[in-house]
Amino acid sequence: MQCVCMRLGGALLVVLAAAVCASEGTPGDLGIAVLKRAAPMGSVSAFWNVDLQYRDAPTLTPHAAVTVADLRGPAAITLLRISHVPRIGKAGLMRGLVLEITFDGAAEPAVLCPIPDFFCDGLNGRSSEFASRFVEKVPVALNAYFPMPFKESAKVIIRNDTDVNAMAYAYLEWEALPAWNPELGYFHATWRRKAFMLANDTREEFFRVQGRGHFIGRQFSVASDAARFRGFHFIMEGNNEVDIDGRRRCFDYLGSEDSFTFSWGFNKLFTSPRVGMNYLKMDGATSRLSIYRFHDHMPIRFDRELVWTIDWRSEDPGFGAQSGWVDYASVFYWYQDSPGGFRHEPLPPVAERCRDITPAPEKTPDLGAALATLAADPVLENEFATDEDMRRVTVLQAYAGTHPFRIDEPETRGGHPGQPNPGRRGILAVHAEGDYAPCFVLRKAALPAGGASRLRIVVSGDPYEGPGRSDFVLRAGLIAGGPPEWFPEEIIDAGSEAAESNWKTLEYAVPARLAGTTVGIAVKVAYGGPKGIHNEEAFFDAISVITEPR
Repeated sequence: MQCVCMRLGGALLVVLAAAVCASEGTPGDLGIAVLKRAAPMGSVSAFWNVDLQYRDAPTLTPHAAVTVADLRGPAAITLLRISHVPRIGKAGLMRGLVLEITFDGAAEPAVLCPIPDFFCDGLNGRSSEFASRFVEKVPVALNAYFPMPFKESAKVIIRNDTDVNAMAYAYLEWEALPAWNPELGYFHATWRRKAFMLANDTREEFFRVQGRGHFIGRQFSVASDAARFRGFHFIMEGNNEVDIDGRRRCFDYLGSEDSFTFSWGFNKLFTSPRVGMNYLKMDGATSRLSIYRFHDHMPIRFDRELVWTIDWRSEDPGFGAQSGWVDYASVFYWYQDSPGGFRHEPLPPVAERCRDITPAPEKTPDLGAALATLAADPVLENEFATDEDMRRVTVLQAYAGTHPFRIDEPETRGGHPGQPNPGRRGILAVHAEGDYAPCFVLRKAALPAGGASRLRIVVSGDPYEGPGRSDFVLRAGLIAGGPPEWFPEEIIDAGSEAAESNWKTLEYAVPARLAGTTVGIAVKVAYGGPKGIHNEEAFFDAISVITEPR
């Protein structure tokens, strides 16, 4: 066995027996038939205290960390499994269960990963049932067959970070080794979630490890709420670059789907021993994908460092590159010469960890600072009848080069920039800067001390370009010495045909406590709405304060 390990240079334990056969002249691949001297081996059960023999077994109560096994080496873990956890699954909190494995008393775990992701059960436990070389999702259970050798000790812990009591059953199998061979590597797995704005200038590092070892696989859960990324057509692009020991692009996959051995995008569910697409939903603003690949046919070896990056900068701008929000949760699996030393990223809180998609950070300017530059307007009604009326508002984060502008009388045509519905004159036209950079229209108004006031907004979309496809999100608010006090969101639909009736009049009561004060009025125009992103232009006939005697 010693000479075989040296020959393979730390290859996986499960293939050692076959190598022994070859070295001893056994015909064919009869490794499983080779009789070896019996060594200590066994199993460990956890959590299931319903069995009379295990009445005292600790369970996964809320915020508990249970030691599933504390083993002495040299030995190897050969199977790790956990049943479905009904209460946790129903609550959508599967990522609230965490696997930690520490070898040889290292200061940090070699494995730190939410349970579903470790088993390639992507998107917080949504994947279909599948079977791969190392992990599988069978009916109501998850199994892992990664060989995990260790010299001195192995401690396996499963944590329940949620507030929900978890009824589950965990099981582990192990086998003693006759001696420790220093050519064996320690199994590692790490989880990371990162979300970012994806555009033609994006380059993101996903994994970096230092030391000596070999990489054997990864699992990605990808989510996007950007309608323009329908079908993952741009997400799937980007060169997957693997740098090894300072050598750039030793592996260079010209597309993410190619790095998982698929072609022409992510088309349909498929699972096999080495690659799989076990969840796929391409639905515009709710696109979701779970994929895995294992490299046991040829582990990617490194002596000092391995870095995995995805680079979209080489993509043809004409391919449809436009910015949008994407969310990646990844697991990387590898073997390394050290039992510890890898610094895992801290797991985020359960609510954030289990969220369907990490929300995009909205680009918001300093509204208070912008209002400070405006004088309090004694004229409460503003219907943009003149150019002077335009100077009584400040517009922030409008689409560069075209907006804002004033329309005296609308034209009945489409195009860029667009036109509102007919029937009004004196109009302010604005357009958000981008998907996650809404436009803000600001006014500062001196409210009268007597009478009840209300904010009136008269607004339209563009009904001409793509009739019936134009809508956007509007939200009005008041600023009185603190953060904005926002009124509920409104969806502004431009209508299927141009008509005066498509103009919308929105009114909001101004709190009585603000009477006699100077307030900021903020109107936010953002991409969105049930029709997706098509034509998000907004047209205002009035942003006014109306006052009536009490």
